[in-house]
Amino acid sequence: MCFPLLAAIPAWVGTAASVAGAAVSAYGTYASGQAQAQSYRNQAAYAERNALMENQKGAYDLTRQSDANDRQLASMRGQYLSSGIALDGSAVDVLSDSATQASLDEQAIKYGTKVRSDNSMFEAKLARSNAKSASAGGMLGALGTMVGGLAQTANTLQQRTMISNPYQSYDPWAGFR
Repeated sequence: MCFPLLAAIPAWVGTAASVAGAAVSAYGTYASGQAQAQSYRNQAAYAERNALMENQKGAYDLTRQSDANDRQLASMRGQYLSSGIALDGSAVDVLSDSATQASLDEQAIKYGTKVRSDNSMFEAKLARSNAKSASAGGMLGALGTMVGGLAQTANTLQQRTMISNPYQSYDPWAGFR
């Protein structure tokens, strides 16, 4: 009487171990997805930081360029006046053209800064989207691992039942009832 009871204990221990293994594997998949999501969130923060730094650098470069342009135009005016050239006619045209070119240089700095900043913000947005996908993928992967482990355990239990009672699912009279 004691022998069948002892024989049944290892089967339930194995079943419990199989379910526990599926749970641990599912948690590992979930944790991996969360770690990947955190990595993407860190990338997003880094890209946002780069965008901010690019804006700051662009503002600094623009100020420096503007100051240099003002000095250059003032120097040109001073040279014209010290040479005795009146600030009219072709001298004014040269100064006007130089001011236009200086303004275009400043606009190029603004545009380049905006493009680099916008690219960094796009990278941040993309990384945040990837973080959401990685998080969802970790959850779904964990669920799939758990369901697969439970299905395998159920299949193993069914095979054990078939081994102990091979006629359980076979009913020769099933079609005649």
